[in-house]
Amino acid sequence: MAHEKKHASERDLAQKIESYIAELEEVAFDANRSRSESGVIVRNRIGEIRVLKTTLHSNVSSLFLAEAFTCLQAIKLGISLGLRSVTIRGDSKTIIKKCQSAEMDKSIIGAIMKDIKSHSSLFQEIDFQFIQKSKNFQAHKIAKEALANGEERYLVRDESIYNEGAMEEEWSRNPD
Repeated sequence: MAHEKKHASERDLAQKIESYIAELEEVAFDANRSRSESGVIVRNRIGEIRVLKTTLHSNVSSLFLAEAFTCLQAIKLGISLGLRSVTIRGDSKTIIKKCQSAEMDKSIIGAIMKDIKSHSSLFQEIDFQFIQKSKNFQAHKIAKEALANGEERYLVRDESIYNEGAMEEEWSRNPD
């Protein structure tokens, strides 16, 4: 079979599709308290939500820095889930462009961009895509709610339950 102008066996193609996960990342920022909350949603190839994760960051001086931390969180989550191929989608054009660039970043987020690129090499494939904020509303909502509550969340969808209407029953908390 041919996929993306490359030849692969059916088994290889099936593994590629199974491992391909898109991650939507968003950030909520509180300038008064110098903190932000990363919101990352992991979806499978057909768009079903598999994982929701929020991470609280303290001593964050700008929204720009918060966006970079959130992108790094999305990458680290992909690594911890053992994914081989990911698409990171975010609504910060500047961060997405910096992630796509091979050049060394000399801005205030240079060290974070270096970490992003270093961690990115652990994937067989990684793609960074810009999406409109209106398409990223779910990730923004979970980040904003978590920041307001001052909490972190890590929710994994139970594969054995298919009732889309019962969100509370479908998700289990990852033990800390």
